[in-house]
Parts: sequence; structure tokens; C-alpha cells
Amino acid sequence: MKLPLSLPLIGSRKSALSTMIATNLFILLIPLAMGLFLYAKVEQSLEQSSNRSNAAMLEQLKMSLDNKFSEVDLLMRQVVFDPKLDYMLKIPVDADDVTKYQFIEFMRDKMSKYRSMTSSFIFDFYVYFANSDTIVKSDLRTDSRTFYSTHYTYKDLSYGQWKMMLQNEHRMSYLPVTPLTDVPTNDEDTPKEVITYIQSLPILTQAANLGSFIVLIDVEQVKQLFAQMESANHSAIYIIDDVGTTIVSNSDQRFPADLLARIEGSNDPFAYKLAGINQMVSVASSKKAGWKYVSITPNDIFMQQVNQIQNWAIVLFAICLITGLLAVSVGAYRNYRPLQKTVSAIMRGKDMSKRPSSDEYEFIRQTIEGSIHEEKSLRSTLTQQVPFIRANYLSRLLNGHMDVDLTAVSENNLQFMELTFISDRFAVVLVKIEDVHLFSEDGEQQWAHARFIVSNIGVDLIGLHHKGFSLELDRDRLAFLVNLSEVREENESDIRDIAQSLYTIISDKFQIGITVAAGGIHQGPTAIRNSYPEALAALEYRLIRGKRAIIHFQDMTDTEQHYYYPLEIEIQLINFVRSGDTDNVKKLLDQIYSMNFDSSHITPELGKCLFFNVISTFLKILNSTNTNQEEVLGPNFDPIRAVFNHPTAQGMHLKTQELYETLTRSFTIERSDHNTQLLQEIVNIVHHNLGDPSLGLAQIAEQFRMTPQYISTFFKKNQGQNLQDYITHKRIKMAKDLMEQRELTIVQISQKVGYNNDVVFIRAFKKLEGITPGKYRETMLPDRASLEV
Repeated sequence: MKLPLSLPLIGSRKSALSTMIATNLFILLIPLAMGLFLYAKVEQSLEQSSNRSNAAMLEQLKMSLDNKFSEVDLLMRQVVFDPKLDYMLKIPVDADDVTKYQFIEFMRDKMSKYRSMTSSFIFDFYVYFANSDTIVKSDLRTDSRTFYSTHYTYKDLSYGQWKMMLQNEHRMSYLPVTPLTDVPTNDEDTPKEVITYIQSLPILTQAANLGSFIVLIDVEQVKQLFAQMESANHSAIYIIDDVGTTIVSNSDQRFPADLLARIEGSNDPFAYKLAGINQMVSVASSKKAGWKYVSITPNDIFMQQVNQIQNWAIVLFAICLITGLLAVSVGAYRNYRPLQKTVSAIMRGKDMSKRPSSDEYEFIRQTIEGSIHEEKSLRSTLTQQVPFIRANYLSRLLNGHMDVDLTAVSENNLQFMELTFISDRFAVVLVKIEDVHLFSEDGEQQWAHARFIVSNIGVDLIGLHHKGFSLELDRDRLAFLVNLSEVREENESDIRDIAQSLYTIISDKFQIGITVAAGGIHQGPTAIRNSYPEALAALEYRLIRGKRAIIHFQDMTDTEQHYYYPLEIEIQLINFVRSGDTDNVKKLLDQIYSMNFDSSHITPELGKCLFFNVISTFLKILNSTNTNQEEVLGPNFDPIRAVFNHPTAQGMHLKTQELYETLTRSFTIERSDHNTQLLQEIVNIVHHNLGDPSLGLAQIAEQFRMTPQYISTFFKKNQGQNLQDYITHKRIKMAKDLMEQRELTIVQISQKVGYNNDVVFIRAFKKLEGITPGKYRETMLPDRASLEV
């Protein structure tokens, strides 16, 4: 039940003052938010501008150095493609002086000329001839040891390592910056730093390494190009070759190893943290040498303008926020004072000591509307509970927990449930929903729709002459309480008409399968508790009548307390199964079902006993033949449970037929050899020639060209029955089927089944069935006789 809206809940207070302040703050924050957005865009623009500037400077550096290194490539091509060089590479160390004079001419005519054409970027260059262990440069020819010790001594390489470097194969290789000591032209105390370029010789043939062309690049020239970019943003600049080696750098720190993978993927600038300091890394790729030009700039320098603007923005934002908050607080409080006085006056009038949890505006609205909604809320709540209260009351009536009371006091008490009775005469009708074809899915919602349809149509049909109430008992069961009118005398026929109309409408129009069971009409306070058990008993007859039936309790009074399953039928059933005769097994089971459920009235209890006995016969066959049940029926299969899981006799019958057919076919498989084929052929001849009076052992033996004695012994052994007795049984079975045709006389029937003398036929019939054919037609087929009449 809802609380009255006029009573304020006590909790966290939401004042109108806070709403006013929040609204004004929202208005204040709009320009502040726009300013922050503008600042973010400016910061992004400045950052992009810095990135572009840094990238442009790095690109300019790359282009300058690429041009410089192009001079090295040009010099290399001029030297290594000289026609005399291949010949000089093959001069041995013990050649005569005339031959060795070739080196002097090469130095004077070629190397001096090339030297005059180079810039200061190329510190020096020379050619190493491995066979003659000779070094030739523009102004010198000497052996390798003298050259290394008196001219260009590498600080970090011994003579052996240096010579090994010259003898190794190189393809336009650049070695990292290396300091040189004992440089003749170097007047400074510090070592001369150079980048060493090496190209193995010869370059045009696949011969072994006969020498090397070496160019020494002045690192100072490279660093002068770095100076402009370094002075602009204090960047650390690295030149990285294609294998990740640092060729030259203006920084004393080694290039971070974890940066190598990141600079390979993209040339876009990215943030990086080096030695605890945020850095911005820019990369430029050189296709000429396969190098990467990397610039690492501290963020403090890179974002200097951005940081300055950020500081200004923070100060300005704080000033605006503080000023705005003061203005908002003063203005909101002045507007709130009149509202506060109004709320205090209402609280004094309602004798309230605590402030309302909602804001003042909402509190005033709730106070005004509270009294209007309170009564509506109570009525609505009671109306919603009426169906549940009424259903509970009707359920108690059905189950006998209380009796019907039609006194004036009771009628007044029932009016709030919208429940009135017109008499003390009642009948109970139960409806079981068997299946739902109208809906595509079998879900709870679909079953609820089906119950709704059945309930409404049932109440409407009852309401034509009487008063009816519906009650849902289960997912698929409903009960109708029929309160019969006192002015009508056709009450019993009305119940039948209601049941029939409900069944027809629901089945035909809505495609919902139902079973309708009606109890008897009773009068007095215990009428409902007496009729309800009768309706339940009628519903139990679904086992006999099957699904989709109309069952009245009054129709169950003439039931019989016995069923038809004589010993002879059981023996025939066992013989048919063991002989593998599936057709006759099916026909015999159909006969048992028809004799019990079609031709007589049998109670559900006896019907279950009948099926229990038939299944007992099934188990007898299994045990007597030592049949492996698991091989025939499967592991852990319970035939009794499988049959009795079906709610109707028809379902039990079909399951029983299925089990017998499976068992019979197992015997057929076991005997599927020549004997089985011969037996089947004999049976076929008998079945097709029952009307032939001459059918007998001699005729059949003649057809197979065998002796009658063999055929007789064979048939009895495999069929379990004498051949003549088998023919007689089949003829009598055929005669019983023909007796359903009333236009045939006993004489005609005897002739059709192969008897020339009707007396012989009557004697044979009485011997097997215990009665004469005429008596059988009168007593065993009464229903069909009445239908024909």
C-alpha cells in the first residue's frame, strides 16, 4: 500500500536553495566550459605546430646530411670504377719496382685530383690493397702498419683489429663515430672524431676481397649541422643505421634500446620518458642510406608556450570561478527567502517538526495533491487485490475448506470481491488444456494466453443462462464454478451444452486441444465440495477416453469391473511373437484394446491393470526365451515405466505395440535363414488361400515338392503349432472379421473361409471361441449392430 503523498519522507534533504545554486552554477559553467574547450583546442594547435616545426627542422637536417653523404657516394664511384684499380688490386707484395710504380702514378694522377674536388666534409680518404699490403692516399703511399702508426690511429682499435676491419667485406658501410689519435694535421690535443665509410674492392666482380676504399668523414662538420636544431630546442639528435647502430649523435647518452622498435613503425612524433623526464621524439627516415634521424626533445622546452598559456588559463579560471560562486550564492539566497517562509508556514499547519526530504517546490505540490490522490490510491490498491482475494476464496470452496453461505451477511461480505451467487445449486466443470496449436512457441506466455481464452469463453457461455466463475488451478488446468439459475429446469442439459460449446469453440476456432470433465449438480452449502471430486474423477477417464474428450460423471455409472484378456489370447500373443509374426502381433494387440476400450466400459484402474498384464506377458517372453533385454531394448530401459508414462490408454497402447514389434522383430532377425524363409512362404500360402476348401497339408507339400510329414514336422517346430490348427485359427479369425458385415449370412461366411459345410464351420468356430458364430455376432458385436440400426 502506498503512503499518502502529503506525508513527507524523512531522509537526505534536497532543498530548493541547492537547486537554485546548482542551476546558476550550470549557467556559470557554460562559458567556463567553452573557455576550457577553446584552451584545449589552442593547446592542441600549439602542440601540433611545435611538432611540425621540430619535424621540419629534422627533415631539413636529414636533407642536408643526405646531400653531404651523396658527396661520399660520388667520390667512391670515381675511385672504385677507375680502370687501373682492378689491376692494382692484384699486384703482389713481392712485385718489382716498375710494377709498384703503378701506385705512385695512381696517387699522383687520380687520388690528388679527387682530393681537390672534395669539400671539408670529407676529412680524408685512401685505398687499401690487400695483396701488396699497400695504403694509397692523395699524398702518400706506404704499407698498412706504417700508415696506422704514423697517420690515422684509431683510439679504440689495435692495428690487428683495424686491419681485420679493412680485410672484411663491406658494402657501403658506415661505422659509428670513432676518435683518431696521431693525426698529422690535427693541432689540437683532443682526438679527431670521424665516421668511417668502407667499400670492399673490387665492386664489379665476385672475386675475393682484394682491398677496401675508406673515407673518413669529419664529425665536426656533421655536428655543425646539428647545432642549429640543438640551439633551437636543446634536442638530442641521433643518426641510426638500418641495423640499429648509432652512427653519430650530439648527446653523450646512448640511444635507448627500447626506442628502436618504436621508431621502425612510424615517423609520427610520440611521447617518451627518458631518465624520468618526459620527452617528445621525432623521426625522419632517409631512403638514401636507410638511416633514421631521431630528435629527442624535453617537454619543458617542447611545450614551453603551451605550459605558459596553461598557467594563465588556470589563474583566469580560478578568478572567474570564485567571483561567480560569490555572485551565485548571494543571488540564490535572496530568491530562496520567500519560499522558505512559505514552507515553514505549511509545516506549522501540519504539525511537522522535521524538514521534508524533497525540495520545497515539490513539497508544496505534494501537500496540495496528497488528499486528492490518497483515496484513489487506496481504491486502486484494493481493486488490484480483488482478483487474488476472489481466487483464494473460490479455491477454498473447491477444496472443501469452507462451505457456501448465502445469508445476507455473507452476501454483503462478498460484494467487495465482486462475487455474488444466484442460488445454492452448483456444478464444477474442469478443463485440461492438452496442446496449443494457435501459438508458434510453447512458453509460459503462450499458456497464459490459452488459459485467458478458455477462461473468458467459458464464463461467457455459462453466463447465457447461469452465473459462472473461473479459477486457474495449474499451468494447464482451469475450473469453472457453475452457479445454476433457479428459474431454469434444464440444468443438467445446460451443463452438457456448455461443455460441448466450450469444446467446439476452443478446438475449432482457436485450435487449442482441451478435455472437459463435468461433475454432477449438487445443492446446499456443500454443493461445491461434492461436485469437485466428481469432476476430478471424470477427468481421470482421460486414460480411457483419450485426450480431447468431453466426460460427464453421470456417464461413468455403468462401468464394468472386468476386462478382456483370456489365457488363449495370451498364448496366441506369445506364439506370434516367438514366430516373428509382427502383423498378427499388431492385430492381436489391436483386438485386445478394441474389446476392452471400444466395446465396453472400463474404469481407469482396470485399464491400467490390463496394460500391466500385457506388459507382464512381454516380460514372460523375454525371460522364457533368455532374450538379452539390453540388446533388444537398450541399456537401463524400463518397459513398465515407458508404457505408464503416457496419460491416455491410446498412448499406452501405441507404446505397447512398439515394444512388442521390437521384440518380435528380434526373433525374426534370429530366424532369418532358409528355415525362416520357408516358414514365411508356407504362412503366405495359407493367408492367400484361406477361401480354398482344398487347402491342407497335402496341397502345401505338393507346392514345395516335399513330403507332407516333413512339412508338418517343420511347421510345428518353427511355428509352435500344428499346420491344420493354424489354418483353422486363421479361417476363424477371417470369419470373425467378416461377421462385421451384417449382409453376409453364416453359410456365406463359412464358404468364404473355405468350408463347404456350414456345420463343420460352426463346430470349428465353437471349439475355438467357445460359442457359435451366431451367438458371437449377437453378444460380441452389439455396438456395431446398434450403430447399423
